[in-house]
Amino acid sequence: MPEMSIGGLKEFNFDLDDPKFYDEEALYEEAKRVYLKCKDCRMCVNFCPSFPALFDAVDSKHDNIEALTKEELAKPLELCFHCKQCYFKCPYTPPHEWKLDFPHLSLRYKAIKFKNQGAKITDKLMLDTDLVGKLSVPFGKVVNKTMDVKPVRFIMEKTAGIDQRAKLPPINEHSFRSFLKDNLVPVKNPVRKVVLFYTCLLNYNFLEKGKALLHVLYKNNIHIEVPEQNCCGIPFFDIGDLDSSIKKAKYNVDMMIDYVRNGYDVIVPVPTCALQLKHEYPLLLRTPEAKELSEKVYEIGDYLFSLNQENLFNKDFKNPMGKIDYHIACHLKSLGVGYKSAALMRMIPNTKVRIVEICSGHDGTFGVKKDTFDMAVSVGKPLFENILNQKADLVVSDCPLAGNFIELNTSRTVKSPIEVLSMAYGD
Repeated sequence: MPEMSIGGLKEFNFDLDDPKFYDEEALYEEAKRVYLKCKDCRMCVNFCPSFPALFDAVDSKHDNIEALTKEELAKPLELCFHCKQCYFKCPYTPPHEWKLDFPHLSLRYKAIKFKNQGAKITDKLMLDTDLVGKLSVPFGKVVNKTMDVKPVRFIMEKTAGIDQRAKLPPINEHSFRSFLKDNLVPVKNPVRKVVLFYTCLLNYNFLEKGKALLHVLYKNNIHIEVPEQNCCGIPFFDIGDLDSSIKKAKYNVDMMIDYVRNGYDVIVPVPTCALQLKHEYPLLLRTPEAKELSEKVYEIGDYLFSLNQENLFNKDFKNPMGKIDYHIACHLKSLGVGYKSAALMRMIPNTKVRIVEICSGHDGTFGVKKDTFDMAVSVGKPLFENILNQKADLVVSDCPLAGNFIELNTSRTVKSPIEVLSMAYGD
């Protein structure tokens, strides 16, 4: 069964304890080694802008890697937006002896660049989701009304580099955390107990998705705890600010580790954040606690499907959902958990699910920044055309930002799998 697939998760080639990690010359030597393998394979040519840039540079030098300039070596790494498609489809990732890990090579490049050059203050602010969210939510109604006013967008483009055409996530009028404080209730005889890592996207931007999540968890008799938490830290990968990512990671591990040691699982409703907690935290922190936590982190669809395997999942659905086009986020595929959300939605009576495995092209700020907006649209174009051609009753994506980008380019409303389950349950 495809929903039981566990994917191709292996290992990673990323070592912050390597004394040469921040050595620029060592980085470029490693890039040459990786490019030497990539130029002969070229499986990834259509994945993102990184690989066309790499292959064009190699071809212009008649296949001579040693002839590439530093600028040509750097450009593919600069263009990587960490979707990880190349990683989970590459046949040469660790433990293969070649140990190719292009996303982490790009991250290392960006970390060296940040250490040597820093970053624009506007980029730093854009990536600080906790700060932006806390400042914006009290004025959510006003922010949402002015977000698409042309003079405002013109100023944002000139000062912060945010493309005027981009669709920005809405701002909640109150945080999901405040909603949880008022709506968490005791669960009698729970089947499971979990820590909810609710993510910045639900906390500050997509409140309705958060409400649907709470509804589904209670429908399945799950006890919920919500410790203090902050951003998972992955936005800082965009500029290579590893220190900020590490700081965020350490805080979250410290806040959740005692729950894990007392039998709680950690559930995450956004694949990108689940990926960060499960795979990147052990690499960033290199501590037993980070490893211990990572082993109890679950993407929400994967977690709910595990209930089904124990005959604990609530299938008392009231409403059919019709034909669904389900876009699987790249970071969900990188988690290697298979098609669990698709399997859950297929349990709804009179519901058909078509899986669409095409990258949206958004990823973090790539689909927002002026410098990369057109490239993001180009990457996502096959997905947008696919969705428009099918005319399904519902379009669904695990990733809120991918959903936002799909909405911009198709004018279709996009729901999450959890919202679909919530609607199918009814009141």
